[in-house]
Amino acid sequence: MRISLKLAVVFALFGAAIAGGFQYSRVKSARNEMYAGQSRMAEVAVSAVKAMLEASRAQAGDYGEVSRGLRELQGSGIASVLVKDARGRWVVWRAGTAAAQRQTHPGLPLDQVTDGFYDVEAPVKLGRRGQGLVQVSFSISPLEAKLRALEADAFGSGLMAFLATTLAAWLIGTWFGTKLEQLVPKLEALSRDPERFRSLKIPSTGDEVVRLVAAFNRMGEHLKAETHARRLAEREKAELSAMLVHDLKTPLTVIHSGISLLQDQLSQDQVAVERRSRPVAPVKPGMPLRRKFDQPNRRTFELLKMSADRLHRMVEDVLQLSRLEEVAELREVAFVDMVELARTCAKDFQLVVAERGQSLRLDVPEDGVPVRVQGDGPLLRRVLDNLVHNAVEHTPPGGVIRVRLEATSAVARVEVCDSGPGIPAEARADIFRKFFQKDLKRHVGNVGLGLALCQKAVQRHGGKIGVEDAKPKGAAFYFTLPRVSGEGQPQLA
Repeated sequence: MRISLKLAVVFALFGAAIAGGFQYSRVKSARNEMYAGQSRMAEVAVSAVKAMLEASRAQAGDYGEVSRGLRELQGSGIASVLVKDARGRWVVWRAGTAAAQRQTHPGLPLDQVTDGFYDVEAPVKLGRRGQGLVQVSFSISPLEAKLRALEADAFGSGLMAFLATTLAAWLIGTWFGTKLEQLVPKLEALSRDPERFRSLKIPSTGDEVVRLVAAFNRMGEHLKAETHARRLAEREKAELSAMLVHDLKTPLTVIHSGISLLQDQLSQDQVAVERRSRPVAPVKPGMPLRRKFDQPNRRTFELLKMSADRLHRMVEDVLQLSRLEEVAELREVAFVDMVELARTCAKDFQLVVAERGQSLRLDVPEDGVPVRVQGDGPLLRRVLDNLVHNAVEHTPPGGVIRVRLEATSAVARVEVCDSGPGIPAEARADIFRKFFQKDLKRHVGNVGLGLALCQKAVQRHGGKIGVEDAKPKGAAFYFTLPRVSGEGQPQLA
């Protein structure tokens, strides 16, 4: 609801309450004054009738003069005059048709009268007839007509006050709302892109709006400067990281290749030494050479190769994550068969899990129907490789790693389960955050980027990723991707 409308409603209700209370008090006061005046007039009329009845002729039984006087009084709002003697007989009476046929109610207050007549009675001396009673009835129709006119006038005045208050409130609210509406687009633009902020012109009204606009300008300029400095720092950090990663990638490749060549060369030298020292049985075609390494050298080369592999994985994770954060679109978009992807991944890890004394089990649909998704095939393979690699790292010797693919008509779900210690419940909310390591087993070369890369990649494909408890123990990482039919040309989401 607009602020002008809110102010109009609030002030209208407030004005209506004030105007209604004032008019109610006014009508009530006027009614009380009219009732008091009617009561005084009734007392005066009764006193006049008593004076006429207590005159010398009336006391002697001559009521002619009284009748003429009553006729004159009847025109001044008196509806009827009745005089009874001590025995209850009518001595003098004067009444209209309506007044003569009604039951009188002397002593009834004016505000309780329902038949339109106000009755007053008083004792009177009737000479030889003794003590009598005079009853005077007054028609209050003119009084009620005046009160109705006064109430109508009060209602009209209250309505005009209500409308005037509403109009004034609406005008004030509109003026104030217009001032605020100038800030709303700027606030929205400031939240979207603080660096494009432009200061508002400060009005010359000298009121609170001036202070509000000035404070908004200061806030916008501060956010603009802070955002610019932060983006500059992030850009410099990203450029530095990219430069370091690229500079590391080449020597790491050389180191990795050199270790492999050196290991092969030492193996060949060891075989040559053994052949010169003793006779060697002829080697049959297809039979591998029996290469012997002494145990310290073998272990040294294994550690070197493992460290080089992990450093290479770290560099690739940083590069992939940087690309995902810098570019909003996927580099390659094609139809990817998740069944084939899972099988290839499981095949490539078989040698690794065998060396560690582990076993890897693959569970994919065997109906021959491809489970296709749309996306970057190498990037999805990297996601699955990272999850399987983590499962291998956290699974003890003799443990089992399971890769399971399930599919519905709309979704493909990939799950990687290990039989390790599992993920603490308090760490699951942050496990996909970059550099997160708390309460997790640290491995050489693990800087907490693998799962962050997985999350970014899956979300970029329109999917979801999460972690659950595996049964009977361990962690189960899963991700889901929208399934497609594979018809037509793949397109960017």
